[in-house]
Amino acid sequence: MGKRRLTSRQRRQRAKIIRNRVITLAVVLMLAAAAMAPALREQLMQVIGRGIHAVQAFTALREGETVIVLEPIALYALQLGVYDNGERAQSEWQRLNQMGIPCAIWQENVMRLIAAVSDTRESINPDAAKGQESFIIAKTLEKVEIKLSAEENSISAAAELMRLPDETLIRLIKGRDTLPDILAKVREKAESAVGEHPENELYTQLAQSLLNWCALIERTDDNPYAYAGATMALLCMELRRTLLMTA
Repeated sequence: MGKRRLTSRQRRQRAKIIRNRVITLAVVLMLAAAAMAPALREQLMQVIGRGIHAVQAFTALREGETVIVLEPIALYALQLGVYDNGERAQSEWQRLNQMGIPCAIWQENVMRLIAAVSDTRESINPDAAKGQESFIIAKTLEKVEIKLSAEENSISAAAELMRLPDETLIRLIKGRDTLPDILAKVREKAESAVGEHPENELYTQLAQSLLNWCALIERTDDNPYAYAGATMALLCMELRRTLLMTA
């Protein structure tokens, strides 16, 4: 089926939406710089222009190719507030953090303050709210297919890194591993990846974001396991939204 050709204005508008989502994620999680690098921005614009549900992670190296599928993930989340105004959400986020209740801001059509996530409603720990009014909501992370092109000896490591956020989230919501073990595995994989392909902004940005996520969780004194799940779910969510921004 043919794709509708976008005008230059439409491409700029869609690129701006994607750029804003990634910037929002970076600010909320304190993960990355306030703006994407020009190379990454240009790469995303090219993807949108072609109208495909894929990202060429190594555009200059095309000796091998694979398709990675990020499967749907069904979640239940402990919501402490919902706002249609960013200033109000940020103010409440700060108030809760001062009370020792760390939470992530999930931005959709509204902004939700999320303190914990799990794979079943029954396994959500209400103690993460510390007595504050809370509600349990359901959320499903969408399925996404990502096309990766790379040198044959790099493609396995690239695929592993792209799957790492989802794998980490699943480990967190299952609750079978200790948080130090989870952080150690993420850090090990991200550290080996962060300098592996400096010419590729997408790959480097993801690796650096995961390292910064580890540092953020290690600085969290109050209920870090729950906060780790809420923030990693946000990272997985925003990654999917960015990849699904097509014509």
